[in-house]
Amino acid sequence: MNTIRFFAFLLLLGLFCSCEKAIDLKLEDSAPKYVIEGTVSNEAGGAKVLISQSKKFTDDNTFTGVSGAQVSIEGDGAVYALDAAGNGVYQNNTFAGIPGHTYHLTVKLNDKTFTSLSTMPQPVSLDSIYVITDEFNTNKDGSKQRLAIVKYNDPAAVKNYYRFIQYIDNKKEKTLFVSEDEFTNGQTVNSRLNYNNDNDDPAREIRTGKQLLIEMQCIDAAVYKYFFSLTAGALGDGNNAAPSNPMSNISGDALGYFSAYTITRKTITVPAN
Repeated sequence: MNTIRFFAFLLLLGLFCSCEKAIDLKLEDSAPKYVIEGTVSNEAGGAKVLISQSKKFTDDNTFTGVSGAQVSIEGDGAVYALDAAGNGVYQNNTFAGIPGHTYHLTVKLNDKTFTSLSTMPQPVSLDSIYVITDEFNTNKDGSKQRLAIVKYNDPAAVKNYYRFIQYIDNKKEKTLFVSEDEFTNGQTVNSRLNYNNDNDDPAREIRTGKQLLIEMQCIDAAVYKYFFSLTAGALGDGNNAAPSNPMSNISGDALGYFSAYTITRKTITVPAN
């Protein structure tokens, strides 16, 4: 399985958290671009778009959302408006997508129009989650780091792409995990969600008694490619030292992505070692 992990280079949009964060794409010595991060899920409230602007490396990490946009999602013969919620957030609290259907995002802002298409995959159930001890990495106090394992059955009939989001006591892990089934097609998968607690934050540690929640998203190929290219773009591709832009699926010269996805979740209380 091809699992991608990237860390504090980017602040990711907390689409399902009370505190909204945005991907902070920094383009050195270039004019700012609009950054559009949009989603629609198979759950009501999953239709959400965050609009911001890219920054240079020399700028600070403060985030200011862009207001004044007209945002809509079209699907199944209907158009659903997303209302401005402040600080660049636009959302529709009642619309839910249908697996297998294609959705069209339109953003109109300052005489510019940005569009994107995403097809919502069929859901794959997250069978279970459990915790193992990592024998090679330790926490700041010297204890062994513990890692989450996700278990699911990958369907053999289609190509599948996944994103996993990890929460510890309702705090979202900043590492982003995505994978695809190139080597696990049709198999039962047990995948480690490896992360690096580089700032030794105790709130990120998987400890006995904490609540561990894993959110599993089935995403389409274009969104997977966006996150895959985001890794190389943030770190450099090995041939170029300078970061490059990820492969956005949004037309109109904007950065970001639009993802129609299905979602399942599992929660456990972390057991003792």
